[in-house]
This record gives sequence, C-alpha cells and structure tokens, in this order.
Amino acid sequence: MDGFRRSRSPESRSPQAMAQPHFQPRPSRPQSAGLPHADSCSQAQMERQSRPGSQYQPLQRPRPLSNVNNTLPDVGSVPRNNSQDSTEPFRNRRNTSEQEHASTPLSKKPRRHKKWLIAFVIFSVIAAMAAGAYLWYTSQLKAASRSTEKYSIVISDGDSTAAIAAKLKKIGVIRDELAFRIYAYLEGKAMVGSTCRVSPSQTVPEIVAKLAAGCRDFKAITFYPGGTLEASRYKASRARSGTDKTNARYVLKRAGFSDNDITAAFHAVYDSPLFADKPADTSLEGYVFGETYHVADDATAKQVLETVFAHMYKIVQKNNLVAKFKEQGLNLYQGITLASIVERELTCEDKPTAERKERCYQYQRGIAQVFIKRFRAGAKLGSDITAVYAADKAKIDIPKDDTSALVSINSPYNTRKYKGLPPTPIAAPGELSLQAVANPTETDYNFFLAGDDGLIYFAKTNEEHEANIKNHCQKLCAEI
Repeated sequence: MDGFRRSRSPESRSPQAMAQPHFQPRPSRPQSAGLPHADSCSQAQMERQSRPGSQYQPLQRPRPLSNVNNTLPDVGSVPRNNSQDSTEPFRNRRNTSEQEHASTPLSKKPRRHKKWLIAFVIFSVIAAMAAGAYLWYTSQLKAASRSTEKYSIVISDGDSTAAIAAKLKKIGVIRDELAFRIYAYLEGKAMVGSTCRVSPSQTVPEIVAKLAAGCRDFKAITFYPGGTLEASRYKASRARSGTDKTNARYVLKRAGFSDNDITAAFHAVYDSPLFADKPADTSLEGYVFGETYHVADDATAKQVLETVFAHMYKIVQKNNLVAKFKEQGLNLYQGITLASIVERELTCEDKPTAERKERCYQYQRGIAQVFIKRFRAGAKLGSDITAVYAADKAKIDIPKDDTSALVSINSPYNTRKYKGLPPTPIAAPGELSLQAVANPTETDYNFFLAGDDGLIYFAKTNEEHEANIKNHCQKLCAEI
C-alpha cells in the first residue's frame, strides 16, 4: 500500500501538475481498466498532503466519472483534449468577451448619430414651417384682386387695427385680416380717423400707407335738422351773422358746388322708395335729412343728395315709419310733412345730453298728438311756424312784433288760415320728430305753447291755453 502511495506516474509528478493544484481534469471518455481506483488515489493524495511540510494544497474531491459528460468545465479550466464538445464553452466565452469588448466603444456612436439626426429633423421642420409662414404672409400682402372698383371705409378715431382689418376684409379689399394686422404692427403706423376709398387692386402696404396718412378722398358735408332747401329770411333776420347757414344750398356751396349744380340737383328726378307718396310736382323740401355725410371729392351735387336720400330711407325702415304713420291715418309723405312742423316747433336733435333729449322728445310726442287730433277733425293746425314758412316762400319780411301780418298771409302753407297739412314739408325733420309723429302721446290735450322758460305747456281747453300764455309766455308769445 505504501509502495503504491510512493509510486507516481510521470504525469502526476510533472511540474505542471504541481504548479496547478486546483486543476481538475475531466476525461472525455471512461477510465482504462489498468489504472488505480479513483478512491484509492484520492485517499493517498489526501494522506500525502496532510503530512507536515507538504507543498501541496488540499485538492477538491474529484467528481464522479459518471458525471463527466454532463458537467461543464470550470471557467478557468483548459481541457486537455481537443474534442469539439469540450472546447465549445471556452470558444463561446471568448467570442462573448470579444463582442463585449468590441461593442463598448462602438455603442456610443449610434447614440450620438441618433441625437444629431433628431436635431436635424427638428431644425428642418422648423425651417420648413418658417419658410411656409413667410411665403403665406407675403402672398397675403398682395392685392386681393385686379378690380379697380373703389369702396368706402370709415375709420373712426380709436378704432383698433383688428377692427380696421375686419372692415377691410368685409368689403373685400384685403386677403387676410391677420396678415394686415401683422404688417401694420411691424410698420408701427397708426391709422388716422377718416373716410377713405380703397380698391381690391391695392396691396396691403399701399392701403396701410394711405390710411396712416389720412385719406383725402372724401369730404364731410353736414346738413341740419330743421333746415330748408333755400335760405330763410326769417332765420337770417334773427341770426347774429344775418345769414341762414342751415339751408341746403348754403351747405352745398360751402362744399364747393356751384349754384347751377345745386339748382340742377334740386330739380333732378330721383328713383327711391322714399318718394313713393310724394306728388310729382313738389320740391325736395323735407328730404335733405340732417346728418353728416362723407362723400367722394369728385361726387356731384346730385350724387350727394342721392346719398342723403338713401340714408333717410334707412331711418324710415329702421323705425317702421310707413306702418306706424298708417296707424295715425297718414301716408309716408304726410307723416314727413307733419314731422317737419313738429321739428320747427321744437328741435331736440341739438340737446347736449341724453336726458334732455329724451325730455324734449316727450314734448314732441305731445305736440304731435295735438296736431294729429286737429288733422283728423279737419280743423286748422294753427301752427305759427307754417305761416313763417309761407312768408319766406313769398319773400315777405315779417316784423318780430307784427303777428297779425303773419296770420294774414294768403298761402296754402299758412295753417293759421287754411285747414289740413301744407302742400309740402316745411323743413327737414329729425329722427326724433319722425318718431314722435309715429308714436304720439295718448293725451286729451288740444293746445300747447313754448314758455319763456323753455318748457312746453299743454292745455285741454282754450281757457287753460290763454292762462298758460298769460302765466308763461309774455315774451315769446309777443314775438314771432
């Protein structure tokens, strides 16, 4: 037994075996029959290693031979044979290690490439959007069309750029509101309140420049409520300047029209539903509606009046005057005529506050009720102001204190002498006087007068009326 322990094969005594005590060979085939038993060999090795001074370290117990083919070698082991089965794990590990080593520096490059690619895509999208926006913006600044037709636009003081853009878009002279607003903002130009004539053939820069400079294409013409076609001798005699500045001829002459142009316009024929009930041989008295109008510099006097008549008919439609006059037993022409008398008796359009204007309008409604009652009864309207108009038509100067001369004027316009309405309106009614005739107050009053204090006094009977004259109208009632 001891001899067996001392005897060692050349392989077991080799320096390589001694230098690698942990090497555990795994044969790929069963042990030969001539070799010692594994248990005996292991026991001999353990006894030798347990001796004092032994240079060997304890070895692990060899695995059974039956498990050799089913067990993978240790990571650090190197199999002795060159069979494919025993070397494949080592090759796989080597390949895996090489792949990990190779992929470590290369893995950063695709990531960096992806970042640059994403940045490039984002930049390209932004650049494309910016280019598209610029192309859209420049295209919207071009003329809306080739049409050279002129359209009027009124720019009020305080209008925002958005409001102006909406007006221009509505009449079709610009392509886009936003582009107009952007251009106006970038230019920093404030648009001046005025009335302009613009065309779809103009570009946005041209339109903005024109609006910023203040248009000179239009001029303002103001007619007055209560004004007449021709100058009133009565008004002139009582004006400080000695001139009646409220008549239509005076206003048109101030606007640059000649007397011949004005006369031709006064006698021209106009096609408007406003004149539906107007007798053919009557003048335009009462139809030059009091308002401020913006007309083209090159407009004729006739075109100015056409603008006036169109505006007045809008007032008629807005207040449903045709139907409401009919309820009072009046057609449109008669309603305008009666409203002109109410306007001359008491003007409310010039009142400075809404409260005073409303109070004046209620007085007008009461005056309209008195006249409508007399008209329905077939009585004289008894309006002194109609006699004044008759004197103007006859070019008669009436002294302020001679009321008897006024009453005695022989004219169908003198309702102190003749029954019913005068042949034509005696002045241009205002919107409130038209509304007053259409909506008279429901009262039982039959008389009225304007007192020295500026108030209107109503009475049911003649006795009450005389008392009002005595108590409230000592100055005004003594004059015309």
